[in-house]
Amino acid sequence: MPGPGVIRNRLPLPLAFGREVRRRRLALGLTLEQLAERSSLTPNYIGTVEHGQRDPSLSTILALARGLGVAPGELLGGIGETGPLALEAARLIEAQPPDVQEAMLELLRSMTRRRRG
Repeated sequence: MPGPGVIRNRLPLPLAFGREVRRRRLALGLTLEQLAERSSLTPNYIGTVEHGQRDPSLSTILALARGLGVAPGELLGGIGETGPLALEAARLIEAQPPDVQEAMLELLRSMTRRRRG
């Protein structure tokens, strides 16, 4: 089992966290400046986080999550590798009323069942 400060793939936690922030920022098509504006942080600071040069505080993690439009836990390894298309689909679905969200989810489930069968 990994020791404190190390995740399963043996990267130090600040580096793994920074890589996840960068991956998600790029998947959203955001520049450092845009994420900085959305998260009320500076582009330079976010760059040091992305490169694992900072061990961000809880308030920084919350600000970055807000800027990226995700739950903070997702930046800590919550859902793994989510590609740009899945992120876009999630944003589009989240913008719909609950009844439309349910219908879209049922459509996706139906398509998956057909593919298996």
